[in-house]
Amino acid sequence: MPFDSYSPCPGGTGKKIKFCCADLITDLEQLDRLVEGDQISAALVQVERLSQRYPNRPCLLATRINLELSTKQFAEAAITSRTFLEGFPDNPLALGHAAIAAAMTGNIQEAASLFDKSRTASAETVSPELVKIAATLVQASAQAGHVGFAQGIVEWMRDKSIGSPEDRRLLVSVVGSSGVPAALRTKMRLLEPPADAAYRPAFDAAIDLAKSWKLAESLSAFGSLKDVAGKSRQLLTNIAILCEMLARPFEASEAWLAAAELAASGAISGDSDHAVELTGRAISLETETDEDRSPQILFERTQATLPTIEGSAAAIELLEDKLRHSPWCETAQFDRAEWVSRGTAPPRSVWRVFEATQVGYARLLASLLIFGRQTDREPEAVLQGFAPDVATARTIVEPLLGCAFQATAEREGLPATTPTNWLLAAQFRMSPPESGTVTDLPAIDALLLRQDAALWQRFLAVWPDTPLPELLGKTPREAVQLPAGARRVEALIIEGEATSRRRDAADAWAAMRQRLALAPPSTLESLRPLEELPPMRWHRVAMQSLDLDQLRGLFLTALNAGFDLAAERAAEAITIRTDTSPEDRWEALGLLEDRALLSDRKLEIIAEMRGIAKTLKVSDGMVDVAELRIAMQRGDQMSIVRLLDHLRREHSRDQKVLEALAEVLSEAGFDLASLASQAGMGQGSGLPIAGPAGVTRSSQPESPGIWTPGSQQGGSSGEKKAIWTPGS
Repeated sequence: MPFDSYSPCPGGTGKKIKFCCADLITDLEQLDRLVEGDQISAALVQVERLSQRYPNRPCLLATRINLELSTKQFAEAAITSRTFLEGFPDNPLALGHAAIAAAMTGNIQEAASLFDKSRTASAETVSPELVKIAATLVQASAQAGHVGFAQGIVEWMRDKSIGSPEDRRLLVSVVGSSGVPAALRTKMRLLEPPADAAYRPAFDAAIDLAKSWKLAESLSAFGSLKDVAGKSRQLLTNIAILCEMLARPFEASEAWLAAAELAASGAISGDSDHAVELTGRAISLETETDEDRSPQILFERTQATLPTIEGSAAAIELLEDKLRHSPWCETAQFDRAEWVSRGTAPPRSVWRVFEATQVGYARLLASLLIFGRQTDREPEAVLQGFAPDVATARTIVEPLLGCAFQATAEREGLPATTPTNWLLAAQFRMSPPESGTVTDLPAIDALLLRQDAALWQRFLAVWPDTPLPELLGKTPREAVQLPAGARRVEALIIEGEATSRRRDAADAWAAMRQRLALAPPSTLESLRPLEELPPMRWHRVAMQSLDLDQLRGLFLTALNAGFDLAAERAAEAITIRTDTSPEDRWEALGLLEDRALLSDRKLEIIAEMRGIAKTLKVSDGMVDVAELRIAMQRGDQMSIVRLLDHLRREHSRDQKVLEALAEVLSEAGFDLASLASQAGMGQGSGLPIAGPAGVTRSSQPESPGIWTPGSQQGGSSGEKKAIWTPGS
């Protein structure tokens, strides 16, 4: 494609090609043809040759960086970027490429500063190349957890109508899929100064700079007002917002904490809810600053040489027999081929080690791997898990094996987690009910309720006295003794309550207030909660006071934003109203089924959804899949046969239903790859009738897609969950 000599220079000089690099037009056209023909290596050789003839030319430097990035020569791209910036420090593309180089090395704050300078240098003319740089930085910063910087770029593109609406929606989804902390999902806006403030002209000028997307200049202007504005709510808020967008999370958290102190003291409006929410935002930004701040629960890997006679297999078998007869150890399945594919020797056996207890359930502590003798090492055992659990597991395993485990020196690559996540991730082995036990619940429900009770009883007992990084190393019981610490504890509880995917988790967080003698939150009256209240308060709204449009909007928005408790309460309000449409009831019932704790309740909801499907005259295939999952968990053979037969007859061509069915069968323990292979060779006659069913709710994978009445069937998997549908 021939270059227009009056087009902007591809090197970001701001000049037309005719007045910047007219002598390179033919060469640039040749490079463009090579790139269009996907001859990237040839184009890179050509641009290197041209750079020797025409050194330090912006168009060639910019082209070279793009080619090096496209061929993943990141080190070379960083060197070229540095050369470009040193030669042209005010060039927007040089600044933009330097921002990408900084982001690639993990220096997001420097990347944000460079991109802000690039955006300022480009003035009102934003080149397509700078748009690509912006999109790259959105992805890099979102992946690194600096969502404020990523969201700021997207907001700038929206404000300036940069890129297509589809491109901007894609970037929004990139940020959302990166996992935005709940406390940062509230949109914060710049505040105007008090009308009678003597510093108003300077304050307005700083706001104008921010609105022109000269963020660093605006932040500097606001900072200069600290002496005259004092502890101003407006000043602290604006500084915090700008620090977030410039990837300065520590400074932002300090500003939010100062604003929270003002709110709590009554200097703002005495709004304790606001103070807690600002504190929660500060906690998220502190985590963004240092994700691995202590105290952390570290994963530990310990080793021990087995005391065998000349490493004989018979001696190891005797040790394994001891494990087999121990009530606190059980064998675990593992894939030997996976070990071999990594070039490592697989273990002889793998075991789960459970906590020694007299009650009917035991907590999973660690994994134990037994290795036989190899050419370069003696027979050994490896005990691994999180450090506190491994310490307990050693007291069980060492007497059985007659050896002492020692922690390995290598920690690189081993995970760590927060104490809260460690407690919430606990798993338990459940003992079946004793014979003769009478219960009104199906066996699976009774088992699950006992498992849940074990998890939440331990969580409620241990969490209050566990040092947490979010509380700066204090325990919740210690932190609540001071107002600032109590706000931190309340922020953690509110987030857990409002965003937990499981209803029993939300209930446990609410019960934690009583354990710590914190006052329960009050119900809020609001006719327009989406406009009047932050997301963390939506679940407290008196839902019965809302009109149907507000209720529907709150339900959908809360569900999409991840505030599941508010969505559930809105769904409950929708289902008891008489003026809701079948479509509204369908969506509401879908969420309620997903959060229902008992299978009987799930089946009641599914039965109601079948009636709605008939009313709407839509496929009930996904309803079948949802019921099949429950039937398999309950071991209801007759229902399994009936549902599989109905799916085969009515929905065998519905790709979305088949994907959901495959997911349910996989959860139940069927080897779908083997079944498909047998069917292809004529060795199978169809779908199996029954199989083992898991009992851990949290282990169920996400739905492969979204389906609502009237939507098109089929489509690829991997969509973002927005509305629950049967089978998700």
